[in-house]
Amino acid sequence: MSEDRSLRIIVVGGTAAGIAAAVRCRRLDERASITIIEKESYVSHANSGVPYALEGVIEKDTTLVQQTPAGLKARFNLEVHINTELISISKEEHMVVVQSLDSKKSYNIRYDKLILAQGAEPAQLQIDGLENVQNFFTMRKQMDLKRIKDYVVRHECQTAIVIGGGFIGLRAVEYLRHLGLQVSLVESNDQVYCTFDKDIAHYLETELQFNNVHLYLGMRAERYMRNEAEDCSCIQLSDGSTVSSDLFVTAVGLNPRVTIALNAGLAVKRGVVVNTFMQTSDPDIYAVGNMVETENRLAHSPSILALGGPGSRQGRLVADHIYKRASVYSGDVDTTISRVFRLTAGITGMPIQKLRSIGYNPLWVTIHTPDHEGYYPASSHLTLRIIFEAYTGRLLGAQAVGKVGVDKRIDVLSTALQAGMSVFDLEQLELSYAPQYGSSRDPVNLAGCTASNVVRRDLYVLHPDELVGHTSKWQIIDVRRAEDFSKDHVLDAENIPIDKLRQDIASIKKDSPVLVYSRVGYHGYIAYRILKQLGYEAANLDGGWKLWQSGGYQARMQK
Repeated sequence: MSEDRSLRIIVVGGTAAGIAAAVRCRRLDERASITIIEKESYVSHANSGVPYALEGVIEKDTTLVQQTPAGLKARFNLEVHINTELISISKEEHMVVVQSLDSKKSYNIRYDKLILAQGAEPAQLQIDGLENVQNFFTMRKQMDLKRIKDYVVRHECQTAIVIGGGFIGLRAVEYLRHLGLQVSLVESNDQVYCTFDKDIAHYLETELQFNNVHLYLGMRAERYMRNEAEDCSCIQLSDGSTVSSDLFVTAVGLNPRVTIALNAGLAVKRGVVVNTFMQTSDPDIYAVGNMVETENRLAHSPSILALGGPGSRQGRLVADHIYKRASVYSGDVDTTISRVFRLTAGITGMPIQKLRSIGYNPLWVTIHTPDHEGYYPASSHLTLRIIFEAYTGRLLGAQAVGKVGVDKRIDVLSTALQAGMSVFDLEQLELSYAPQYGSSRDPVNLAGCTASNVVRRDLYVLHPDELVGHTSKWQIIDVRRAEDFSKDHVLDAENIPIDKLRQDIASIKKDSPVLVYSRVGYHGYIAYRILKQLGYEAANLDGGWKLWQSGGYQARMQK
């Protein structure tokens, strides 16, 4: 390219990743010709906000549109073509073919650098009978939001079925319940929100059931049927049962939009393949956001991350690379957070089963602690799990669920994970403290202390799933108060309150292992230390009675 000619940059996609790239390019080069191609009738649309607008937390869905073509032209001198679709890419000619969806006319635009930010599209359900169905919706875009809202009001819907128990599906469930509809949730996996460990997800399932959501877990929706005689619609599930409803909303995941990239000869696997500068197999074509594969920093393998934050960072990085200010994209650890009615759940890193599947042999501990000092009003317990390497204590992941304080702990732990910190670092981490915001020993510190005890072999924990079906192998001692024990307890457990343990120690046999547990685990730890130092083979139940009950283990034992 001639030094005298301004750089021609085309960005395909006008949401977070594409806009971030375009405006960063402008900040670095006032002379460049920058064009944005967007298929929808709007740009700079906050897709992540769609469920909240559907719920009514965001009163006007128009606020999800954060900029307009005119605004982008005035502030950044960007040429924005809305209602315009990318048809093809010619790498050899450095040219794209686009089509106006209004006039149906196609035209060519030449580029020096092309940035693809086409995002992803809803995965298609394999359900029979969906031809010409009016009450079956996919929730993803702004127009989906309007169609669902209009249909509910116009048809006076009383019932709804949501298919898909991930982030968007759970948001849809909550909104539809707030409208007063009776809601059922169908999820093909045996738990909601599969990025979490099963017992942590059980907290969310309990919250859904508390809010009168009927769960169909481990079942697929296979067929849509219309009963004209009874004027109702229903779906047939994989177990042969049928469930009727006025409205059906699907939210079963996303697939990267890769067809045009593939047709152009770019390297594509599940998503578009890029290097650490976000360049595709053609060095003049970049790809960012939901359509690309980036490296998961724990698995050291490609993954697709449908989150707005990484896309925005990638867009900025692309602009820097174009203008020779290169920095590399360091990969992802998959940090997410979501609200389900009264609860917030957050995760960073990978769940235990996923870590095992890629070759890790992780250890983990689960604690329950107030989000701030218990003596200060309005404190609320949160459950926090950290996952770590057995010998080094290096952090591999964390999960938290509670009403308050989840976000700050997950953000701290995400930062720690990305920095390569260990549980020993978490013990000593200095965090802000005042009684209304935290504790003198923050939940992050407390989790670090507990995990460090495990690595140092000052504590051996038995996880609840290791106890289910194996209670006969242990002398099980419940060290809670007698009145708590009388309400409910682990099968075959005996009650010796913690403050009486030393005086009643002779009643515990030394010829078989002892499992102790308390309400949340701390008194169980004290009991464990007493027993170990007196020569007993012992273990403390991870997460105590609270995890045993709230994680679904007690219910499994009673079946």
